[in-house]
Amino acid sequence: MKKIDLKHAFVTSAMLMALSGCNSSDDDTVKVTPIVPAPELGSVTLNAVFGGCSTADSQTDIEIIFHDENGAVVATTNPDENGNFQGDIPEDAKHVSVVDISEREDSSTLRKVYTHMDISGDVNLGSMVFDSPQECSAITVIPCQTYLVDVEDAALTYPDYKMLTKGLDSTFLNYAYKAPLGESLKKAHLCRDEKHIPFAVVSGDKEIVKLAHVEPNADANTQVFQLLAENFSYDGVAVSTPNLDDDADIVIASYTKGKQEDDSYHLLFNMPALTANAIFPDLVDYSQYTVKVGDNTDLDLFQLMRSSYSESAISSEGEVSFTTPVGLDNDLGQAFLSGHNSNSFSFSYDFSALDDRLKLVDWQFSFSSSEGQSYQWHISGETAGKIPEFQFGNAFTLDSIEFNELSSFQISLMAYPQAPTSLNDYRTFLATQDKNDFSKAENQSYIQFDYKFINKSGRID
Repeated sequence: MKKIDLKHAFVTSAMLMALSGCNSSDDDTVKVTPIVPAPELGSVTLNAVFGGCSTADSQTDIEIIFHDENGAVVATTNPDENGNFQGDIPEDAKHVSVVDISEREDSSTLRKVYTHMDISGDVNLGSMVFDSPQECSAITVIPCQTYLVDVEDAALTYPDYKMLTKGLDSTFLNYAYKAPLGESLKKAHLCRDEKHIPFAVVSGDKEIVKLAHVEPNADANTQVFQLLAENFSYDGVAVSTPNLDDDADIVIASYTKGKQEDDSYHLLFNMPALTANAIFPDLVDYSQYTVKVGDNTDLDLFQLMRSSYSESAISSEGEVSFTTPVGLDNDLGQAFLSGHNSNSFSFSYDFSALDDRLKLVDWQFSFSSSEGQSYQWHISGETAGKIPEFQFGNAFTLDSIEFNELSSFQISLMAYPQAPTSLNDYRTFLATQDKNDFSKAENQSYIQFDYKFINKSGRID
């Protein structure tokens, strides 16, 4: 193992020439050994983000470890003081890990390890979030402002309608006011940087949905404002309903975009389809249809929880460009567990038959090192491959991990189906995308499938 400054690493080559004996003649020939070009090693870019604190005193020590195809350490380095790193991939390196090596008073606090398998080319791995090892300074919290709402005027116009708003510090437009509506003041909230409060009225048959988007003009002393019938100026447009199971969890998300070309999309609210299956194109710039389905299966030692999720775009006419979720009716999770040697943490896996749209797998484990430190480990790679016997040099010692002794672990497979196909091009896409820029077609469709294994002995991470 060697410690290197990858920012200045370079490879040289030389040309060797062999000549025949000293007594040359017309028949003498010159033999030249061909130059073998150095392999294209590529480069890696990443950023270590220190989460959990809002101030600059959130610092930690991070080590970057390059591994060969068998998991052995090839080289180590560190990011700069801002957590940034860009450098060449060392020769023989195939995988890279980013490890929290900070000193912690509480050894039970989870440190994080991110391992990216099969790196090649010029790959950007994006940001990895690590927790601060020290107490945070006081975090500035923007409080929610609570108002009292006089809804009598609206209630007279919509007497048999359900009236809803968002709950306290919630994105969901599903908090229903209790009837009778006009007899008492109701509560509504503005949180963070919000300026408007959404209200909806929904007819009993859910055929009519109207929306109010109100900037509260409240009395300074009482914090009371009136919600008028005329405020409900946005008509809901019914959303076409794909053929889904009755137990599917469906949510319609509404986004607006700033007036400037470079402005991003901002979430206004989420609305469960059970509340109202409608969008508001006169107010909203982008509407998203999200679906989640799941089931549970009891195995010998684990309970297996499977969930499938997708995101789709909705047109202003309410038509869903439906992204079909990955099917639940597969036994790959059971097959992986039954075919795995529980005493080994080096194993092959293959989830490629699950869905050919999937591009990336993320394994999530928690374990303790030989030194008694607790770690949360993410391993990402292609949907089929092999996890080798990873070593981590001086960072920590990884003893054998027995799957049967794990309290839980998770396997997540995911993709933006219209994004680049190859693993490292896809990683770079993830690192550089603005996932909420819905003007780009590749951000309008997403799928994810999760296997979560929970040990039935009762221990849960």
